[in-house]
Amino acid sequence: MITEVKHTDNQSSPTMITSSSFGTHEGKEVTQYTLKNNKGTVIKILNYGGIITNILVPDKNGKNGDICLGFDDMKGYATNGPYFGALIGRYANRIANGRFTIDGKTYQLDINNGPNALHGGKVGFDKRLWDSKVVGDVLELTYVSADGEENYPGEVKVTVRYQLTEDNELVIRYSATTSAKTVINLTNHAYFNLAGQGSGTIFDHNVTINADKYTPVDSTSIPTGDISDVQGTAWDLRTKTNIGEVIHSVPGGVGYDHNYCFGKTGWQKYMARVEHPSSGRFLAMYSTEPGVQFYTSFYLNETGKGGAAYEKFGAFCLEAQHYPDSPNKPNFPTTLLAPSETYLQTTTYKFGVM
Repeated sequence: MITEVKHTDNQSSPTMITSSSFGTHEGKEVTQYTLKNNKGTVIKILNYGGIITNILVPDKNGKNGDICLGFDDMKGYATNGPYFGALIGRYANRIANGRFTIDGKTYQLDINNGPNALHGGKVGFDKRLWDSKVVGDVLELTYVSADGEENYPGEVKVTVRYQLTEDNELVIRYSATTSAKTVINLTNHAYFNLAGQGSGTIFDHNVTINADKYTPVDSTSIPTGDISDVQGTAWDLRTKTNIGEVIHSVPGGVGYDHNYCFGKTGWQKYMARVEHPSSGRFLAMYSTEPGVQFYTSFYLNETGKGGAAYEKFGAFCLEAQHYPDSPNKPNFPTTLLAPSETYLQTTTYKFGVM
């Protein structure tokens, strides 16, 4: 069944939201919501994992194309090794050895990425069915993570709101509270290719990341604890840089999979911009988070929507976040959340044509 809700309270934001069934997961119906504005931009999101399945935006000739990687059905998303389009929690990115300590008590998480814990564990927020409702022009998802889920302390109540504006901005607002001290780091793991999903590598894309510093990592992608200058390194992307010309010069041989540092939380900062000259499309990113993970998909090897072959370096991710392994790095911005506090984040992806 398809239902339709149209925002009518604010005539400056006539975004329409419709919904339809996307199959089932463990016997429960999964709903796909479609957000569409007057510019013709279409974004589709599941209540399973908060997954962004499609982002259709026009190119310089006005032709819409889907720039978001993903799968055609729930069979793909039920496993979703690459975390296509998903909400990540409780802790996005890595925690060294899957271990952290709060008030003298050590918590051991599942080890699911080499020797480390990655993206919330075996069954993170990306593999949960969220409660969902439409509030005006906003899709609101909520989930209650039980105390001890994936071995994290505290019952955590999370709300994520998706909004598509008439300025072709996808605004994602996160909030969370906890019943006991815990660590939290939320993000969205959308994979983008501005030429269109399944269009080959991103070597013809140009990137700018507006950060002076980054966090170097060890051989298992855990930060060393240093916060280093990008000046004079392959991580210096402060001016527009062609990805294909620099990606093979990044030490380690796997391209970019690094956290860039922006400092204080709580105010929305211009973080990054990626352009695709042939289509004319661009994506700009802003966030209240102190960091962003720039990932160029070295490990990508999937068959995606419409049978498209997703190959190594076939997409990029810009994941707003606190720094990896922050619970074990006291010099990093804290990810500790207490019962008296509320976690807040706003991240905006703006789509347009040059």
